[in-house]
Amino acid sequence: MDTFDREGYFVDQEALSMRDLKLLENCCDALLDEPVDDGGGDRHEIGLGKRRRFLAHRHEEFDGLESFILSGLPARVASRVVGHECYLFNEQFVVKGPKTGASFAWHQDSAYVGFDHKPYVSVWMAIDEANEKNGCLRILPRNLKEQNYIDNHNWDRSSNELVGYDGADEGTMVIGPKGMLVVFSSLTLHSSGANITDKNRRAYLIQYSSEPLRNPESGQLKRFAKPVSV
Repeated sequence: MDTFDREGYFVDQEALSMRDLKLLENCCDALLDEPVDDGGGDRHEIGLGKRRRFLAHRHEEFDGLESFILSGLPARVASRVVGHECYLFNEQFVVKGPKTGASFAWHQDSAYVGFDHKPYVSVWMAIDEANEKNGCLRILPRNLKEQNYIDNHNWDRSSNELVGYDGADEGTMVIGPKGMLVVFSSLTLHSSGANITDKNRRAYLIQYSSEPLRNPESGQLKRFAKPVSV
């Protein structure tokens, strides 16, 4: 995990099997057939209709998806980073619509939690080929041992999102085939461009923590805390 600690992320270009990829494609497409939900509630209203959709917290409704999350490849990878105690924290399909699919500003995932917590890990999987034209990820490498904190973020009302960086560094563009897996810390700054192609850009994001994330004031659990079994 030296690369992860030194850079804040790592990439496996051909991680997912065809079976796993087909599972994600089928689940995502079934959710896309439902009426558009702009996000809202505890997701900070970061959805932008068909331009940027977050299809979240539905894994229990699809055969095979929960076992994929809790004992499949992403769980095994996350356990190597997080450690023996590993829990599902969050999961969502992220879809950028064709032609006008919205970009996503530079941010750290931890900035969206809302209270102090141990950093967690995000496992991002490309359901479609990821390239510059359809809004691939960009990552700012970060030494997690030296920069183990959340940067200041501001809420941008025009784009419904938190912004944690507005500098000139465009970061590392993560281009790869469908089935690619990108693993990054919740402290790693990342962004993604707009989708200007004529097809959806689909991805699946699973986040794993080393302990249940609870609001220290209310004791309320944030998202999920399902233990991983690998």
